[in-house]
Amino acid sequence: MARIEEQNKKIDEFIGGDQTDAIKIDRIARIRGWLRPEDDSLFYSAIQDYLSVGISLEEAAKRLCTPIEEKINAQRLDDVNFMDLWYSFIHSARLIHFRDDRKHKALVDLFVAFKEHSIPNNEKYNYLFQSLSDFSMACREAYNDAPTPGTSFALESTSWANMNYFYAMLTGRQVSDKSLFGLWAMRQALETPHADDPQSTAVQKYDTYVPAAAVWAFGAFKVLANKQEDLTPKDNKHGNPAKGGELWKGKAEFSYERWSFWKERFAEIGKMDDVSGDARNLARDAVESMERAATFELI
Repeated sequence: MARIEEQNKKIDEFIGGDQTDAIKIDRIARIRGWLRPEDDSLFYSAIQDYLSVGISLEEAAKRLCTPIEEKINAQRLDDVNFMDLWYSFIHSARLIHFRDDRKHKALVDLFVAFKEHSIPNNEKYNYLFQSLSDFSMACREAYNDAPTPGTSFALESTSWANMNYFYAMLTGRQVSDKSLFGLWAMRQALETPHADDPQSTAVQKYDTYVPAAAVWAFGAFKVLANKQEDLTPKDNKHGNPAKGGELWKGKAEFSYERWSFWKERFAEIGKMDDVSGDARNLARDAVESMERAATFELI
């Protein structure tokens, strides 16, 4: 706790200042020790120049792919730092507000361009791009940098939702299936009966968790609404990652029933007087997205 308090003192010094939220999130990431790109990352520089400076999609993709191509052609594949590449994408997503669809779409467009890249005269290595080597590992590791109700700042919850929206967009556009992360976000926000405890209030818990769950209803609603998969473990040695929270009485699964339950819970939260207006509005917006999914209406 002493370490968290010391970190919070440092964050307090700038959190109310005039810097952009993106700059503040980047500073928080450094203080908290979140997984992020290397300070001299060529990948991160290319992505930021694409998102903020306005270089073309083609130029940004070239700057991502060329260093990898060069190492492949030099038979130095082990020197490719794929984790730095993926943390560059993930950290960039953290800095983009989940309501900024244009920038999130642009980031996913660049991700797709990387995935679809073909190496001239060396096509046998195209699988390294298509398979998104180590990306799932990077996503899982970054998911450990979650906000904590009662000790994290509101901007950290926003950053967390921003990252979840990136995962949701990749899932919704069927670029990379990260739906299990969506299940975890829904479970944490909607399948747990939040109550006051010595660490945080129920309101703080809803404010922390609801945004990250809601963005899955925004970014991946058509995929999740129709996903039917029983994930009940066949061997107890492998854990039960899709298990339900206390309020979900069904299987460890994606199902119409669980999706409907999540929608009901969002509707309940949208009517709660003791949660913040932001959480309440996000819950209502999530219900609207989920209802559109039922009619296959485009947002």
